[in-house]
Amino acid sequence: MMFTNVDVIHQDDVPTSKPLLAFKHNPKAGGGSIFILLSEMKTRNNTYLANFLKESTYCTSHPNVKTKKKSMEEDSLYCQKEICVNSAKCKYSFLDLAERNDALMYIKEFDTADPIIQQRAFVVSSIREPCDQFLSLWAYGSSGRGALHRNVDGYGIDAPYFDSPRDIDAFRHDWLGNREIKGMIARRHHQSFGKNRLEDTNADNKLDGYPVDCWVYVDDFDATMYSCLREYEIQGGHVDWTAPLLSELVKDLQKKYDRSRRLQKLDGNTAIDRSNYTKNDPLHNVQENHHSDCSKYFDEETAAFIRYGEEEFIYDYFGYESCCGGRKPINKLIAPPPTSSSLVYAEEVGELEEMDYSLHVAFLFLLLPSLFYLKRRAI
Repeated sequence: MMFTNVDVIHQDDVPTSKPLLAFKHNPKAGGGSIFILLSEMKTRNNTYLANFLKESTYCTSHPNVKTKKKSMEEDSLYCQKEICVNSAKCKYSFLDLAERNDALMYIKEFDTADPIIQQRAFVVSSIREPCDQFLSLWAYGSSGRGALHRNVDGYGIDAPYFDSPRDIDAFRHDWLGNREIKGMIARRHHQSFGKNRLEDTNADNKLDGYPVDCWVYVDDFDATMYSCLREYEIQGGHVDWTAPLLSELVKDLQKKYDRSRRLQKLDGNTAIDRSNYTKNDPLHNVQENHHSDCSKYFDEETAAFIRYGEEEFIYDYFGYESCCGGRKPINKLIAPPPTSSSLVYAEEVGELEEMDYSLHVAFLFLLLPSLFYLKRRAI
């Protein structure tokens, strides 16, 4: 069965369980890492590209490049099968796909997440503190990538971190002040999630106005990624926790929580140590390869320019407190279970035992001359 009008799905028809997982790509907010992790979990052969056009288009081999060429190794990861949302002209039906728990629906960076998808799919997206997001966009262009750097001045030239005084000055005064850059994160956000729906909501929690079921916060990547997948699973979705990237992410997260649980027993400290949490990669913080710490690039004036400018609503909606700063938790995270075996403890104990063994060997070498001397005296 296919449909051509969004009004075909009525509120009474909304299922209590949504097996289909959908990912809305938010530009420069960890989307590439999330897509790789989710597409591996669902297997990339079951990844479908949301097509919001009235006419069918051919399969895109990369989410941002319409091409029929699939010979490049990079393209093979992103090859999509399209699924029509508002049209009956695609090969695959959205209503049919919505019944599957082995598929991933991908909504491209500059397509708008439609409430009709959220009615039938569990939608995951990501959010990032705006100053950090602006910096990531600038560093991306400074390395010569993206179409934006060809039309805007003020990019860094001192690779690999672009943190020289002249690069920081160019970022603050030339790039951030450019008319095309000013308010860009806000515009992209509205394009991705729909400005009118957000402004019209009367809910106490402003996030209820978004057509998104769960948010991955870039500043707390692994913990919020895990929580989103658990929420998806609890409401009726299928998560393959044995997928390589996901299993490694959970293992790393378990170690952090286990250490925090032990600290809590010792001194009542309930805080989770997030100092090493990943940001742009499922397993490693590759952001360190692109630029220095966020606070190094913003002075008081430029920080206020973003915090109280067009992106102010993102701070208010999502709990971010300041430019390059922390965030007030909005939703309670689902903690991973303690490690079922003593793997984490065994690793730490193993390190200690190895250290003890080395000390024992060194101590024996120190004792050997004395033992040899005592033995000679006894003879």
